[in-house]
Amino acid sequence: MPRWYVPTPHPYRPHRATWQQPLHLHLEPLWRELTPALGALAGRVVDVGCGHKPYRELMGPGVTAYVGVDHPDGDADADVRAEAHALPFDDGTFDAAVSFQVLEHLREPARCVREMHRVLRPGGRVVLTAPGVWPAHEVPRDYWRFTRYGMEALLRDAGFVDVRVVALGGFWSSLGQMANLELNRSAPGRALIPLVNLAARAMDRRAREELGMNWLA
Repeated sequence: MPRWYVPTPHPYRPHRATWQQPLHLHLEPLWRELTPALGALAGRVVDVGCGHKPYRELMGPGVTAYVGVDHPDGDADADVRAEAHALPFDDGTFDAAVSFQVLEHLREPARCVREMHRVLRPGGRVVLTAPGVWPAHEVPRDYWRFTRYGMEALLRDAGFVDVRVVALGGFWSSLGQMANLELNRSAPGRALIPLVNLAARAMDRRAREELGMNWLA
């Protein structure tokens, strides 16, 4: 295997993947944008669908409490076990609410977003990510993919204002990442992955945004 190829860590955990890794086009934009967004949070933060809390390390020093919530079943490192649409907290408990790549796994994602709005104090902040393009995963609990306009509607309908949605990966990054998932199945294919990453990143600078691999709100 060429030296420039670096495999995805096992067991898998979200990370800032380098251009040599199969998930670079997916994870690097997420990490790049989440680092300043989460670093600016302060006060009490709730993480809905926290899993093993891979993004906790990106929280800034202003965060005074971090509460991870996850489904009653599973092996997540949750502080609280609860359904995303029925958070066991009083209104206005938190200063910020976050959720990463979770909405697609909820039968009713709008109910989750409304709950996040409910448990936030007035003026609180929310940070969400969700996929626009990705193969089915964690089946059968994989129900949705989103557009910019779908993300905006979810947030505004829940009562959020000053909504900003950013595309993380355009047409070429989406195409390149899907190709990398297949190339990673064989040794000859893996040798091409770093080249695909570099080419897709270069071409994505002029790509149309309507096809977003992930969305950050």
